[in-house]
Amino acid sequence: MPNQNHKLSERTAAVGLMVAALFWGLSYPLTKYVEACPTFYIISLRFGIAALCLAIAFHRKFKLLNRDVIKYAFLLSFAVFLMFAFGIWGIKYTTSVRSSFFTTLSFLMIPVLNRVLFKIKISKIIVISALLCLVGVFLLCYAPGMGGLVINSGDLLCILAAVAGSFHIILVEKVSKNPRVDSSLFTVFLMGFISLWGTLIASITGDIHYSLTGSSQLIAIILMGVFCSAVSFCLQTHLEAFVSPDRVGVIFALEPASGCILSVILLGETMRFTGWLGAVIIMISILYMEFAAGKEASKQPETEDSKRKGSA
Repeated sequence: MPNQNHKLSERTAAVGLMVAALFWGLSYPLTKYVEACPTFYIISLRFGIAALCLAIAFHRKFKLLNRDVIKYAFLLSFAVFLMFAFGIWGIKYTTSVRSSFFTTLSFLMIPVLNRVLFKIKISKIIVISALLCLVGVFLLCYAPGMGGLVINSGDLLCILAAVAGSFHIILVEKVSKNPRVDSSLFTVFLMGFISLWGTLIASITGDIHYSLTGSSQLIAIILMGVFCSAVSFCLQTHLEAFVSPDRVGVIFALEPASGCILSVILLGETMRFTGWLGAVIIMISILYMEFAAGKEASKQPETEDSKRKGSA
């Protein structure tokens, strides 16, 4: 029974993480829409809105506040801040479609970092899924008639965002298992610290005095704050404890797939057949990982039972 409950929890958590990835995918066309706004001004406003919404929603949980919540939120806020700073800066010099893919290259980095830092073995399922995702990214980058694989400055900035994002995913998985850290409160303070760093830098650069040119820009930033930040990070922090970080990395590859499709629909960006093929391959890699992992987990209880019978 415990194994079945755990399996159900892991599957439900995986679905919740997919929803988070879809919301993050929406952030790419929205960020591209407000690209005229200064980078740190966007971060300040977006995460300030997210922190306020979450603080109101979880105000009753503030009685659980302790030093660990504030400490870990403070430390992890730097990784998330760098991820968004590089990502928003990078999208100014590349398309929303390409940014959505490059920013999520973390699915390749996570298994390697886990192996190097924590000696966690990389499973065959994760290797196959990650390689399929890599093929999808390559198909997007490959531009016929432009010398093959073309990487511009915006793409490089998005890759730096992916590095910061991979550290964030790994560390959130560790923090989410700490019994002293309430996931909701942690997310409230994480959003607050990120907004604080954005506000401080925007104040130094003078960007804090920027005025939005229309209500549509404000609506876009509010949508990013509520759905692409508050809801998504809350889902990630609460559910990552039930799913291995390697699997989380591949699940979050849904982010670029949804990002490129929404960019085409909402912004009218064009994408070659190879780009669409890459998005399909990413979807296949995630379906393969979930199916293979579920099949492997279903065999586990039988193996344990057979061992008990053999020892008896």
